[in-house]
Amino acid sequence: MITQLRIDERLLHGQVTTQWSKFLAVTGIVVANDYAAENEMLKKMLKMAAPVGIKVTIRTIDDAISLLNDPRGENMRMLVIVDNPKDALALVNALPIEIVNVANFTKKQSDHKIQLTHHCSADPDDLKYFAELAKCNIELISQMIPGVEKENFKEIIKKLKRRIRL
Repeated sequence: MITQLRIDERLLHGQVTTQWSKFLAVTGIVVANDYAAENEMLKKMLKMAAPVGIKVTIRTIDDAISLLNDPRGENMRMLVIVDNPKDALALVNALPIEIVNVANFTKKQSDHKIQLTHHCSADPDDLKYFAELAKCNIELISQMIPGVEKENFKEIIKKLKRRIRL
């Protein structure tokens, strides 16, 4: 069972290991990222950040979809992490995902970025993927840590659509 899909360009880090993994009571974390899955040094670093007792798997997007569609994992509680909205949309379209948390997405270099939340900015390409996610039958939120109030990311996109063309 996928407890949450998180968009966070940092992938696996302190907020995930100390707060989200406990709050969601996960038994495993899947980092779905083509670059990380092919980079042995990055894989080692991400696994070193793993919370004690929680299995971390780093897969390409396609391999993560295959893994998460395997019925043997139905009883596991999985947190899935991607670093961009395009990959999030691919997973939402292929897996039974009920909630997507747009957490931290600001570092991408682009001259045409728009600030969406305090921790999320996007260029026109990313905005298209966020708009597609907003059309999906999922809960789409922005929440950095469990103790802060959720922002309705679908409403953020809706307000943005009024200002610009998506």
